[in-house]
Amino acid sequence: MNYIGVDCHISTLDFAVVSEKGTVKNKARVKTSVKGFMEFINTVPKPRKIFIEEGTLASWLLETSMRYGEELIITDPKTNKWIGKSMAKSDEIDAEKLAQLARGGYIKAVYHPVNKKRRFKELVFAYHDTIKSQIRIKNKLKARFRTEGIPCNGSTVYSQNFRNEWRSKLPDNPIARLIADELWKQLDQLHEAKKSLKKNIETESKQYPVIKRFMKVPGIGLIHASTIFAIIDTPYRFSNKKKLWMYAGIGLTKRGSGEKVYSIKLTREYNRQLKNAIKKAVESAIFAKDNQFKRQHLRLTLKQGLPSHKAKLTVARSILATLYGMWKSGEEYDPDIDKKRKEINKT
Repeated sequence: MNYIGVDCHISTLDFAVVSEKGTVKNKARVKTSVKGFMEFINTVPKPRKIFIEEGTLASWLLETSMRYGEELIITDPKTNKWIGKSMAKSDEIDAEKLAQLARGGYIKAVYHPVNKKRRFKELVFAYHDTIKSQIRIKNKLKARFRTEGIPCNGSTVYSQNFRNEWRSKLPDNPIARLIADELWKQLDQLHEAKKSLKKNIETESKQYPVIKRFMKVPGIGLIHASTIFAIIDTPYRFSNKKKLWMYAGIGLTKRGSGEKVYSIKLTREYNRQLKNAIKKAVESAIFAKDNQFKRQHLRLTLKQGLPSHKAKLTVARSILATLYGMWKSGEEYDPDIDKKRKEINKT
């Protein structure tokens, strides 16, 4: 096996080829392009595998490799400490070290959706980025009024219907009013962008029937369903629901020595966007009309006396397990599944 490490940049690609015995067989630098990438790869005898670190060019190189029948593995830079923390660093050295880590089996692969699913994920993430930008502009707008000594509570300051009223509170200064007007203008643009992106998510999501099935689960709307689908991509990435819980940041990790366990905590390595979507789904479910997750939260808090934040964590696991089970089995959501299971167990 030939292990090809690649250090990727927008202008150049640095290659290092390492043999099964650890011998460096070849090194090269080419311009970043499909032609340059494939010309070098074809000089390396088969069998061969290509390894790169997660980054801006990862999806493009993955799709390029798949198109030409090559196996490319995207690695997690957090686990490649030999590269990141080394005193001796250059693109050429990093490429060689990545190939050596791959040869030794010391890498962690990062999953990437490809083609249409990649674009759908980008669309969903663009929506979330727009939400973040909206929050940032709203905070700036309120701060603008507070710097002028004007109390600014509530949400009317964002509304077009109350802008003249809020503008009149500003000092009679053209610069102060210009800044507020520009912030309002940005807020309007982001509002329109959000509407457009959501409309496109709704349209594109029709290609994936599982999203529609997810939306029948209490607490799961279009954005939550699309986000969960876009991030996970396929349930077969995870051998069981506990591994999915870990990926979502709601699983427990144990630390111990020998037979003694001295620490049980939530995992610190997880997908933050996925955890955020699940947390919001839990909030929606427990404040919605009667459903199995709301009843579960009430049972845990009122009957068992569990703190609300721990009860929500348990509900989050239940919701994600439900989605995972539906996805793998292809079944629809059944709100009475718990009752049916109890009846089966009694018989």
